[in-house]
Amino acid sequence: MIGEGVVIVASILLAFAIDAAWAQRQVRSEEREALAALETEFSANLEQIDQVIDIYLRDRARVATLRQATPEELRTLSQREVSEIMLATSNIWSFDPVLGATDALISSGRLGVLRDPRLREALSTFTNLVADAAEDVPALRSFVEEIWRFEGQHGGPWSDPETEVSWAGPIEGFSFLPRATPDDLIRVREDPLLMSLVARLHLNAAYYVGDLQRLRSEIANVLDLVGAES
Repeated sequence: MIGEGVVIVASILLAFAIDAAWAQRQVRSEEREALAALETEFSANLEQIDQVIDIYLRDRARVATLRQATPEELRTLSQREVSEIMLATSNIWSFDPVLGATDALISSGRLGVLRDPRLREALSTFTNLVADAAEDVPALRSFVEEIWRFEGQHGGPWSDPETEVSWAGPIEGFSFLPRATPDDLIRVREDPLLMSLVARLHLNAAYYVGDLQRLRSEIANVLDLVGAES
């Protein structure tokens, strides 16, 4: 009887061990899938945020050219350069992160499948920073709308197929609008209220870029942590 009891207890313990090992294996499989999805997601986010930051920095330099160049220097610019400068006076881009895998983990309460607590914390920090940065965008849009209204007094709006692009590529349908000329740039520059709005737009854009740079650091941190676990 003792022998039978030992066998029964051993069988029960073995069954528990098998179940626990299987459950652990399932969790590790979920973690591998989550890590792969996060790597894809945050690699895309890193590429996009670098592009957005670069656009704002280039536009800031173009507005500086508008302020500092002489009329003669503006008249020597190519059509594309003129169009890029005019676009920079009222151009905004927003960082629209890919959040599928992150949202799925957080909303389902499955962050626990990630063993590294630093990674779990980094994902939470990232989502908070995304929300903070998004609060800057409405202010940017409001300045753009004001700038468009004032540019209308100087012959705007203007457009150029060479510079009208989105993430999906060239934007069609604006061919009826005129391309900006150096004289248009000069008239815009000579309007102090309009240039004040442009300056305020880029001041707010600088704050936005600061938020994006903090976001970029967190994206790089998540990718480092994911790489260490993969």
